[in-house]
Amino acid sequence: MTVVPRCTLDGRPVDAVPSAFALHGYGVFTTFVADAGAVLGWPLHLARLVDGAEALWGHRVDREQVGDVVRAHLRDEPGPASVRVTLFPEHLSVATPEDAAGARILITSTPTVVPEQPTPDLRVQTVVHQRPLWEMKTTTLLPLVALRRAARLAGHDDALLCAGGHLLEGTTWNVLVWRDGEVATPEAGVLPGSTVTHLAEVADGLGHRLVRRPVLHSELDTADLVLAVSVNHPARAITRVDDRALPVDRGLQADIAAGYAALPRRPV
Repeated sequence: MTVVPRCTLDGRPVDAVPSAFALHGYGVFTTFVADAGAVLGWPLHLARLVDGAEALWGHRVDREQVGDVVRAHLRDEPGPASVRVTLFPEHLSVATPEDAAGARILITSTPTVVPEQPTPDLRVQTVVHQRPLWEMKTTTLLPLVALRRAARLAGHDDALLCAGGHLLEGTTWNVLVWRDGEVATPEAGVLPGSTVTHLAEVADGLGHRLVRRPVLHSELDTADLVLAVSVNHPARAITRVDDRALPVDRGLQADIAAGYAALPRRPV
């Protein structure tokens, strides 16, 4: 059964993406899970939107306005939901993008389940690719969707982006390598994930230390657990990379999932 997302634009219900966004796809977004109006790490998500809009088209976001619109959307959400907030220019011409101005707020939500549980494992295919504007969560998803499609058609679940022998990130997720009390995540060339920030707190509680550094493809064979993490999947194990099976510490995975579920959520 296909679930149709509920959409609002600037606080009003809509059933189609506005042409200003559909024609250009020029914007930034963030995704989070909301339950009864409460969100884990809302300030991080808001900062992502604020920084992205200013960097991408020079717009200074009204933080209170965004908060008001998000709260209004969540008031009409009957249960836990995966929520995406997208900002895009109100005025944009391909001929003169330097004149872009204003911002529209498009919010979509679909039902989900909380607390988050370990989700089905991933078998991934490595591909040489780095996202343009990797430091921002932009709406330019075409290359990533195409890479995911190619990986799935080849018998994998998703694609893992690599460059120069180093791991970067997944198509829509970050990589965490747990080994001997250390949790390693790539230090450069990847989107700083909000879920990684929260899992650093979980790792600390489990006696592990998060380290941002280059992560080599060759490290995976000796890891205790390799996770593909996002707000919807904070404890998803990678069990195979190309033709290599990876070790999976299920006890550690369950502890991570429980620790993440216990983190406090607060109203937007």
